[in-house]
Amino acid sequence: MFGKILAARRAAPVAHALRGLQILFAAAAIVALPAPQPASAQNFGAAPRLFVIKNDLGGDVGARANKITAMRNEGARVEIRGQVCYSACTMYLQLPGTCISRQTEFGFHRPSYYGVSLSPEQFEFWSQVIAMHYPPALASWYMREGRYSRSLVKISGAELIRLGVPECAASS
Repeated sequence: MFGKILAARRAAPVAHALRGLQILFAAAAIVALPAPQPASAQNFGAAPRLFVIKNDLGGDVGARANKITAMRNEGARVEIRGQVCYSACTMYLQLPGTCISRQTEFGFHRPSYYGVSLSPEQFEFWSQVIAMHYPPALASWYMREGRYSRSLVKISGAELIRLGVPECAASS
């Protein structure tokens, strides 16, 4: 899948401001598997690291995709428990072991470069990058509708749980 996306991306003209992000993301896609480690360097039996996300307004999609790839490689788990998880924060939803709070509000919108519209090729590429970080039902909705919204489309954690995203256990 990355091959088709990256091939299409290389063929399209690229704005100078996005070039560094594209190269960074392409490198992360190519090196998606961790390097083998000697048995002495592995941490057998250790619990995966837990990240608790609270009130994340999003940010750079390429940087977030790289962070999620690293987290996936180390087996990290994510709990989204804040009031809001907007934009790039929503990309944690496909990471194995992620759970959410029904009270969290999730916000989705079109890909852009800090609010500036992207070329059609860039729009398609970044839409696909974002969608591949969502569970299937959410990815389908995002590609059909969510990616065209200039303003946040807000969906409650309770609704995402109804769509199959795991709910976090009550915190102690």
